[in-house]
Amino acid sequence: MTHPIGARAHFQPIVDLRLMRLAGFEALARFDDGVSPLEHLQAAERAGARAQLELRLIEGAVTDASALPREAFVTLNASGRTMIDPFLAELLQRGERSWGLELFEGSPPEECVAVREQVDRLGGFLLIDDAGADFADEKRIRDLRPDIVKIDRGLFWESLADAAGRERLDGILAAADAAGARTLVEGVEDAGQLDAARALGVDFAQGYHLGRPTPVEDVPQMLADLQRRVGVDAAGL
Repeated sequence: MTHPIGARAHFQPIVDLRLMRLAGFEALARFDDGVSPLEHLQAAERAGARAQLELRLIEGAVTDASALPREAFVTLNASGRTMIDPFLAELLQRGERSWGLELFEGSPPEECVAVREQVDRLGGFLLIDDAGADFADEKRIRDLRPDIVKIDRGLFWESLADAAGRERLDGILAAADAAGARTLVEGVEDAGQLDAARALGVDFAQGYHLGRPTPVEDVPQMLADLQRRVGVDAAGL
């Protein structure tokens, strides 16, 4: 397989809120035509080629991630079908680091039956992406027992605005705690939201305030800026 034409990986930092240090990166696809990755994936889905596209994007991300420090984990987005594809195991063996697999929130329940067992076989860790959106609900957390639950940014923002949103968020956090999963808040876009995420007691955070998705060659400068602006320890990374 080769890189898809006109697409490459960008890396967004994930910060450990308890230690205020860099923990890892999420690999995100960016297309030269400016069309969102979701639209490209939906088009591939309609053509019956979503898993093939996801694997090509993951292959590109694994290749580019070789330039990142090995101490940092890297998370990769995939649907349930892609996670159980044999080629994924071959890809992850190419990189000597800790890999996280983020289950796409729109993956239907019937795709998820074998996901937990497969991730364990691959030696990685499982994340439920955008918890609080689509199928990524409390039942999915209970059924899949993920290692990390990523809180949907819309739910996080809603929880800061009204009691109903906070009640929904508390339900997701309680399900994560019952499953023994760590938690990550998405969508941290300013200092106030960073303080709010830390007050929630979640383990990790990501968002534009902590760094935008960045090509691998620009990651060192991005981390230097993160350390200067926010005080996140990125020494040696």
